[in-house]
Amino acid sequence: MKQGRQRIRETPVSLAPAIGSILVIAMTRMGDLFQLAPMASALREKHPGSRIGLVAYKEFGETAAGLSLFDDLFLVDGRAIRQMVYDDRISWSEKIERIRTMTSDWNVRDYDLLINLTPNRIGTVIGYLVRAREVRGVVMTGDGFRAFYDPAIAYFGMMVRNRLYNDSNLVDLFLRIARVPPPRRLVLRERMEPAGPNLPPGRRWIAVQTGASVALKRWPEESFVRMIAHFLSRSPGSGVVLVGAGEEDVARNRRIVAALEDRWSSGRILNLTGQTSVRELAGLLRVVSRLVSNDTGAMHVAAAMGTPVVALSFANLFYPETAPYGENHMVLQSRKSCAPCGIDAQCLNPVCRQDIDPEWLAQLLAYLEESPPGKESFREVVEGFLASHSPGPQLMVAVSGWDGQGRLRYRPVSRPPMGLPDLFRSLYRQVWGMEQEGLLLDWGTESDILSEDYEILSLPRHLWEDLRNAHLELGGLFREGESLCRMIRDRVEEGIPGEVERTELEERTRELEFLDVRIQELGWVAPTAGPISTLFEIEKEAVAIEDPMRLSEMIRGVEQVYRASLSRNERLIRLADRWFSSLAPGRVSSREREKIQVPVP
Repeated sequence: MKQGRQRIRETPVSLAPAIGSILVIAMTRMGDLFQLAPMASALREKHPGSRIGLVAYKEFGETAAGLSLFDDLFLVDGRAIRQMVYDDRISWSEKIERIRTMTSDWNVRDYDLLINLTPNRIGTVIGYLVRAREVRGVVMTGDGFRAFYDPAIAYFGMMVRNRLYNDSNLVDLFLRIARVPPPRRLVLRERMEPAGPNLPPGRRWIAVQTGASVALKRWPEESFVRMIAHFLSRSPGSGVVLVGAGEEDVARNRRIVAALEDRWSSGRILNLTGQTSVRELAGLLRVVSRLVSNDTGAMHVAAAMGTPVVALSFANLFYPETAPYGENHMVLQSRKSCAPCGIDAQCLNPVCRQDIDPEWLAQLLAYLEESPPGKESFREVVEGFLASHSPGPQLMVAVSGWDGQGRLRYRPVSRPPMGLPDLFRSLYRQVWGMEQEGLLLDWGTESDILSEDYEILSLPRHLWEDLRNAHLELGGLFREGESLCRMIRDRVEEGIPGEVERTELEERTRELEFLDVRIQELGWVAPTAGPISTLFEIEKEAVAIEDPMRLSEMIRGVEQVYRASLSRNERLIRLADRWFSSLAPGRVSSREREKIQVPVP
């Protein structure tokens, strides 16, 4: 009997196992937790049906729970762990066991994916104890050292020490570490749209957050009073709702309301301070027309809800890092030479807070509220206002948008004078985009953006010439380091060295140490070289081979770090040379030539 042809059903081949369980470790500040919203949305879009857990500090438990972005919430007593981890009387192995015990109530399962966004020692150890098939972000080696294997995490470490030259928002960094594209929408409607307090109908309401975690980051109370008074007088169809949490916010906003209780403001100020949970705040911020806020968690909630934010940035806050994520937000920041402060600075005279005039801000808000919608972009609307209402030379006004590559970018609208950090922040954006994200150089577009955003002739070429020599020296050190590594590797691969060879190896190793010290010093002396020298230091530390038999492999890794550092330094020099060459008199627009006070070099 003739058998029929058997049909074999073809099963699609999966290149990687599906990711069904994800754990995110984010033991950091409260504001950073709110900035996880886009990453959580992107993870759900890429891995639909996955279960996502969050590890956070216990003191921020209510905040994290209110986000409702995660299926599981695991809280850690950060204070108790910190005291134990930094106690030198306890051995390293005992610390590991104690942390294992302290997290045993939730750390009992295997995960498909661990995303560790906590680069401190506590987060590193907890991540080490989690059983996961794949780890992204910070990891720890078996001998107890942090390892920045992920280029995005290495960049994160570099950014902290060279913030003036960073142009990446923390949200974009979180997305890069998680290896997910920006989400199609920022809001998970089924998770973050509960009903908030009902606002009285018949008015356009703006929300105002007067608080911040640190006093230096708050606009003065009297400035808020003056701004709200002028705004209500200029925008008769609007009202103001005050939001915040905590006793300090409650007391402050009561004083503000008391100062504004007169016949024309009656019924136009609603004080909901201390009366909303995080979920209710999210619902409230979705229905207001915009939020005016110091740099706080509330502005990130508003951004996640799609509500425009006017962010007031003071003290050590730097808007490219922490400004609201999404388009059509606005940041106001001082252009004083001391702004922003250093991360750990304790300013005794926060003059940067005086650069925002309350009446000017009220006029801006009224203009935005009263302007009918049209074909103009938000940036064009703001430009129209600034054309007749200058904020003054000390205030920078920037507006957010997408750069065409899916990355957030805040661009100045007030056209401040260009400084070295402004230019090199843009040049580094090109360098990192080409190196870490595989993007093509689009010099024409970048050059046009800089010319549109800044008064470019305020930055003379001679400032670069002084720094260029430092960058050339830095490149020479990288070449020398690569050559020394090659010599050491050749000796090691020849076999067991004799006494003469060992002496030579020790000498070459000392030369490398001297080189590395000089590379670090150049990063301090020439600030524009700081990002390159810092990233070199981080990447070299990440070359860790625990097996001494693989010494040659480790040397090759270090050699590659010198080579990569040389490449990015040369790329930066070429971009800077190209920019300053473009400022030759024949290449400067007539609009700019009219402003030339001295001959262009």
